Amino acid sequence: MVGDPIYKAFGSAIATRRRALGLTQAQLASKVKVSRASIANIESGRQNILLHHVYALAAALEFTRVGELLPPPPQQKSGGEELKMTITNQALSELEEAQIADLITSALIPRRGLKAGS
Repeated sequence: MVGDPIYKAFGSAIATRRRALGLTQAQLASKVKVSRASIANIESGRQNILLHHVYALAAALEFTRVGELLPPPPQQKSGGEELKMTITNQALSELEEAQIADLITSALIPRRGLKAGS
């Protein structure tokens, strides 16, 4: 949803990195194959962004991983306890990568109306 804090944080990260690389909005737009106005709207959090544009932005902004471009998820409360997530640039082991892949895969599997005993 446009105006959501995650879009503002994402846009801020884009603008910060773009400036650090000395790129204009027009130069970045050319690399990503979107309009300069789209880059301005993304940077201000006024425009939703398609997944393939996230990857194009990460490449154009010279990130080695798309995750480096994304803001950390907001902290959520569950059962009165805060959930915390640590974001790190430390490389993951093969086991850790496999565990994360399994977790993501299981979260993305559609839940079908399974009945007891089926």
